[in-house]
Amino acid sequence: MESNILELKGIHKHFGATQVLSDVNLSFRKGEFHAFVGENGAGKSTLMKIVSGVHRADKGEIIFNGEKVEFHNPNQAQTAGICTLFQELQEFPDMKVAENVYAGLEPRKFGVFVDWKKLYKDAQNLFDESNLEIDASQNMHSLNVSSRKMVEIIRALHRNASVVIMDEPTANLNQNELDALFEMIEELKRKQVTIIYISHRLREVFQLADRVSVLRDGRLIKTMDIGECTEKTLIRYMIGREVTDLYPKKDYVEDEIALSVKNLSVEGELRDVSFDLRRNEILGIAGLDGSGATSISKALFGLKKLQSGSVECDGKPLVLKNPKKSIAQGIAYLPVDRKTEGLFLNQNVKVNLSVSAMNTKFSRKKFFLKERTEVSASKDVVKNLVIKAHSLFTKVGNLSGGNQQKVLLGRWLMDTYKVLLLEDPTRGVDIGAKIEIYHVISKLVENGMSVVMYSSELPELLGMCDRIMVFRRGKIRAILSREEVTEEKIMDYAILK
Repeated sequence: MESNILELKGIHKHFGATQVLSDVNLSFRKGEFHAFVGENGAGKSTLMKIVSGVHRADKGEIIFNGEKVEFHNPNQAQTAGICTLFQELQEFPDMKVAENVYAGLEPRKFGVFVDWKKLYKDAQNLFDESNLEIDASQNMHSLNVSSRKMVEIIRALHRNASVVIMDEPTANLNQNELDALFEMIEELKRKQVTIIYISHRLREVFQLADRVSVLRDGRLIKTMDIGECTEKTLIRYMIGREVTDLYPKKDYVEDEIALSVKNLSVEGELRDVSFDLRRNEILGIAGLDGSGATSISKALFGLKKLQSGSVECDGKPLVLKNPKKSIAQGIAYLPVDRKTEGLFLNQNVKVNLSVSAMNTKFSRKKFFLKERTEVSASKDVVKNLVIKAHSLFTKVGNLSGGNQQKVLLGRWLMDTYKVLLLEDPTRGVDIGAKIEIYHVISKLVENGMSVVMYSSELPELLGMCDRIMVFRRGKIRAILSREEVTEEKIMDYAILK
């Protein structure tokens, strides 16, 4: 029988009157990759924070290396050999990258003074060995989000831990960074380090895991060897019901052109891009990081300065000057980072829903709002999209990721828009919320909207789109129909052709 390095026995946890975890019993084997899945709010992150010393269990035991332990903070857990890569960035933004990597473990001269030369050299070697273009002498705050995430991953994975917990580690990473992370994971597995991996991305789970555990409503539902389950059965355990229509897209496409793009160029990003979007169509965009795939929506929403080209909507020229102008011309946009680019987290659901229609549908004269109309329209959207919020006046920052994303989509139901530009519309949300978002997108199309959708998840594109454009080096390399497209063809055009 394989030995267990970590055991959780009868773990219970309440936050106020809410029971978050109930009698969870789990064991983790030495050297295994153990995936941990469940919807948002299932208790996954809370359980791992108990293991990491962030929270204390109300009841239950943690057995680590055969001994009962109780950690009062993450530093104690790390010292014992349990290192956690939290979902939220844990960084020192005003310090150098190298200092972040070795915080608390700085190399010393004579056991007293920090050996700065060695610190910077060793940190740079870690990035170079992983083929990451990160300068160890930079300040952390000067890096983009994905690079800051990789610094944290490097820090977490080079601390000689016997257990490494990763909570949604691949969110916001580009393909090069994903490859580097997976190589690090393989190295950890060779060293017999136990990896506990929380992810909404089921493809990663099936690609990497030895075993998978499912948590639902704070209870352990099942633990299985990865070879014993399929994606369909895993989803059923996660959401508690059978899923028959994961991708509900139906054929609503008309021959009429909704959006026509001709010879669009953005300096250093897009070159002579031309395509037509038909009415009621979902046109997918695929491509590796830096291919231009993530630039087209921003350009069409007025967030990128055009070098050349023209765009028409319903046969009329569009002026792509800024987002306000684009919205006024019927163009809607859902950014990849909902928290920093899309939502007002400190404002309530009503404000977040109606903000783009304030000066059109809900304005009365110059300084007054039709508040009754605004409230009524907001209630309709919340009901139609099944947005789970205590009330319209609940702060959006207090909602789950899936409900935040539905609020952002619901914003474009508050008035009449012609084209919706989507960037990774289900990034960072659980499978149940993904299914709901797919239905929302399908409903928008059914009601007359045309959609341009970029996604980093190929199964999502194949399941939802009528056609898929593949970008490489700033140009469209292929436009593939639903009938002819495969993941292999997409990757061939993205990399080779």
